[in-house]
Formats: sequence, structure tokens, C-alpha cells
Amino acid sequence: MMHDDEEILAVARAGFLDEASDMLRQFEQALLIMEEDPTDAENLNAAFRAAHTIKGTAGLFGFDAVVHFTHEAETLLECLRSGQLAVNEHLTALLLRSRDQMEALLEEVRSGESDPEVAAVSHSLGAELRAAMTATSAPAAPSAPSAAPPRPRR
Repeated sequence: MMHDDEEILAVARAGFLDEASDMLRQFEQALLIMEEDPTDAENLNAAFRAAHTIKGTAGLFGFDAVVHFTHEAETLLECLRSGQLAVNEHLTALLLRSRDQMEALLEEVRSGESDPEVAAVSHSLGAELRAAMTATSAPAAPSAPSAAPPRPRR
């Protein structure tokens, strides 16, 4: 049979999407708890783990758009976990928007079609996430170099 590899990949992709949906639910749950109790460290870890799992598994399949965007949200969560940033409404709102964006990217994986608007949101929301990480660690000067060098465009 010629389609064995394709079938195996299709089954694996379906498994990835099921797991990613579970992880997104956990991510959202954690963010809603974060809104209520910004100091719950265990909950912050749960949000980080969910994002990390989605990113890692997407990476195994080469779903780069999911990997790159989820990495931005994961990095912000890492700043919150390390105490470099404090949880606030703005950051929680950004992470909730990130959750929706991760869902949109996973939907692209499911459908096999990519939408330029989804890519544009990844780009702009990723920039907002990076800006949020540098905003509180330094006075907001537009000309201040960011902590991370800009990623080369693809």
C-alpha cells in the first residue's frame, strides 16, 4: 500500500490536534484562574506547561507557525513565573488573546489551509507580547532596543 506513511501522519496529526485542544482548554482554565488569583504560582506553571506542550508537539510535526507564535506566549509566561513581571490585567488579556490565536493556528493545521490574516495577527500579537515583556523592565522609550533581537522574517 502506498499511503501507509500518509495514513500514519494523518492519525498522528489528529492525535496532535486532540492533545492540543486539551492543552488549550487547560491554558484557558489557568488564565481564568490567573485573573482571579494572580499570585497562584502552581496555576502559572500549569499555563506554562500547556503552552510548552503545544509548542513542543507542534515542533515535532513541523507546524512552524504554531511553534513561533506559541513561543512568544510561553516566553511571557516564563517572565511571570520567574517574577521578572507581575501578573496584571493587561498581560492576562494579552495571554487570553494569545490563546485565541493559538486556536486559530491549530485550526489552520486542521484545515490544511493558511490564512494571511492569521499570520498577520501572529505577527502583531507577537510584537505586543514582546513589547509587554520589555515595557515594565525598562522605561517605555520607543527607541529603546528590545531585550531580544528581532526575528528574521520568513
